[in-house]
Amino acid sequence: MTEIVAEISGNHGSSLDNALDLIMHAKHAGADAVKFQAFDPERLAARRSRPDVIAVADASFGGTDLVSLYRAVHTPQSWFPALIAHCKDVDIAWFSSVFDPLDVAFLETLDCPRYKISAFEMLDWDIIKAVRETGKPIVMSVRPRAGVTILQATDYDGHVVPLGLSAHGTIMPPPGTPMVEYHLKLDGVETPDSAFSLTVDELRRAIERIRTL
Repeated sequence: MTEIVAEISGNHGSSLDNALDLIMHAKHAGADAVKFQAFDPERLAARRSRPDVIAVADASFGGTDLVSLYRAVHTPQSWFPALIAHCKDVDIAWFSSVFDPLDVAFLETLDCPRYKISAFEMLDWDIIKAVRETGKPIVMSVRPRAGVTILQATDYDGHVVPLGLSAHGTIMPPPGTPMVEYHLKLDGVETPDSAFSLTVDELRRAIERIRTL
């Protein structure tokens, strides 16, 4: 069965209450897991201050500089205990993207069960090494061509998941896709990620369709 991951990203709009609501809605929509993003805005902007990354940000977010963008979508470390506790309360799995070895070190204090490495960092050995040393399962994004992100992953038990899909928008995966990740947003909460995120109703309908494939 396809694992459905609801990406919380920055769609909380800098509100912890919104982030908690997104977790609850992901569960009610039928998602199997939620994914957070753990990073320090200034540190991530410095790591990604390459011309190719800046060009992608310019094209996607109307020229917003990286520091401002990452500050706008930042999930503070202080939120994570509450987010994790809420996942336990509503009975949904969680994991997190990491962008720096320090992010991994922080999440290890919270016993993060699985890690995601984004396509931008797919060749960043410092981050890959830090995650591998935890011994935890890894979801790795690779971008073979513009507009498509493929997931190479291990599940919570460490078994290799062949190829999944990180979908921006309402893209439907081919039948039998092991994992698909959708960004989830709240009605009335506009963020830099809104344009490629699904509403709760859209996610529910997508999951219903996937479950019938």
